[in-house]
Amino acid sequence: MALFGAKKIAAIDVLLESLELNRTNNYKDAARDNFNDICSLFDQAKASGKYPDKTLEHYGEVIAKYAPMMEGMTHSNNVRHY
Repeated sequence: MALFGAKKIAAIDVLLESLELNRTNNYKDAARDNFNDICSLFDQAKASGKYPDKTLEHYGEVIAKYAPMMEGMTHSNNVRHY
């Protein structure tokens, strides 16, 4: 969903690009850190009251999309138990 004419949150957009890059390259710790930073910035944006509901709704949907992917993202999945 594109934000045509809506106010964007540049810091979150930068972190989303980094998150996607780290996730696809299997940098799990970095991806988790990106996701946690995105959630924190989103909470700050909601609390600030600076952004319209449409913008917050967009980023809320993006976070909801990534949340299930981030739940199981850990390096312990790669550890072999011999």
